[in-house]
Amino acid sequence: MSDVQQSDRNYRRGAIMGLTMAEAFILIAFALLLLFAFWQWEVEKQNTPDVHAFRELTEEQRQTVLNSVEDGSMDAFVALRGKGMDFSTPASIENPQEKWRFIDEDELLRLTDAAAGLPEDIQRDLADLVEAGQAKRLLREMAALEDLVKAGQTLEGISGKIRDAEVQEAALVGALKSELGNIVASIGGHIDDSGAIILPDRVLFSQGKANITPSLAKFLADACQPWLSTLRNSGVDIAEVKIEGHASSEWRSGSSPRAAFLGNLDLSQRRSQAVLRTCLDFVRDTELLEWARKHLIAVGYSSVRPVLGEDGNEDQASSRRVVFSATPNRQSLIEEIETEAKIARYDRSLFGGWADIDDDCQNTRHELLQEMSTGGTTISQSNCIVLRGKWADPYTGKVFTNARDVEIDHLVPLKWAWDRGAHSWPDETKSEFANDPANLFVVSSNVNQDKGAKGPIDWLPPLGGFHCQYVTRFVRVAQKYSLEMSDAEQAEIGALRTSLCE
Repeated sequence: MSDVQQSDRNYRRGAIMGLTMAEAFILIAFALLLLFAFWQWEVEKQNTPDVHAFRELTEEQRQTVLNSVEDGSMDAFVALRGKGMDFSTPASIENPQEKWRFIDEDELLRLTDAAAGLPEDIQRDLADLVEAGQAKRLLREMAALEDLVKAGQTLEGISGKIRDAEVQEAALVGALKSELGNIVASIGGHIDDSGAIILPDRVLFSQGKANITPSLAKFLADACQPWLSTLRNSGVDIAEVKIEGHASSEWRSGSSPRAAFLGNLDLSQRRSQAVLRTCLDFVRDTELLEWARKHLIAVGYSSVRPVLGEDGNEDQASSRRVVFSATPNRQSLIEEIETEAKIARYDRSLFGGWADIDDDCQNTRHELLQEMSTGGTTISQSNCIVLRGKWADPYTGKVFTNARDVEIDHLVPLKWAWDRGAHSWPDETKSEFANDPANLFVVSSNVNQDKGAKGPIDWLPPLGGFHCQYVTRFVRVAQKYSLEMSDAEQAEIGALRTSLCE
């Protein structure tokens, strides 16, 4: 690999097929830290003598000052007053938004030095994240992972999903190199380790022009349909496919930097758009063409993403290039992780307790006990609690007369429903489901505990004569609340129901 290719590859690492998840999270964490440092640096100019006096105190004195806002200690205040600090308006200490002013300059310099030492491609990525307003979104993604770990999932499980995605993307890069490597090499280009196809400007366009040359037209005729087809059929969830136009910083002799930037911006945009239009002209598969129209865009970057040489300076010849890139849909992976985090956070209390819908002091449990009793019932003096009655357990056929011996079973268990969509329900729907009479049976405590959160595939009532009715009602409740069973699970429950109800 040439030095230029190596430099270009290093720049594009993570910018085309997407950062690895670990890189993304580390980057955003550092980006936020870096932003905080720059913020500190700017507002440092506003530091007043009282702040500098504060910094001259010992660590113990500083802590005493902060604590004294609450406990009334005055020792450190005396020391600060001797240095000329005015405590007539201590709000600056009380206000958490002002506490940044008390951060040591040494720490600030450490952060800025670390930022300055980052590779330029990482600095560009950080700048892009900040400029595009992505910091908050990525921070939320980090929070989703934190929630997942707190919910009991292992980092190994999360890492496994990330590795699977990376393996799939690596396979796509291999397929691109296998399918298009010779075609790209024939025009003097290369495919980097991220899967980006990079073509040198010198073989694509005349100087200052955006017209497609015969050599570029031949390349597009040979490469466009295989390129798009490989992307679509890779199994990777592609968020965006780009044809990028890049220019060097030079322009006409005597041009100002502003004129050079704007001139190159216009030229790079016109070139990328011309390549896109011509590329689509060579796609004959109508379904592939429709896919491309939903994913493919043209972008002109002017000279903002130069290729750097070994000396760190712009390689002007290599900076003038066209790049064919694709970005995986990392958001879909994040959403999958977030969904698993929600599922893993199941707690019975999320469905609320037994409700007293008609506000008569009897909650759902006791109203059902009274309604389902086949004999008279004994009620507490408050008329709120059913103490005795006569209940036939449909799961076992046994009869119970003491309310302490029976429980109210959720035919479709709450946890079973949670795993199949209830985790995304609003609280009102969760409460409705948990208190729906269609989903409730009065059963013995032992059999209810034995059933737990199992569905009909894994558990059926001991009383065989109730199997058909049990599975039938289970399916009706699941359908009523649009619970999301897999095709295989639906088929298995359907076959079970058929066999039990013959």
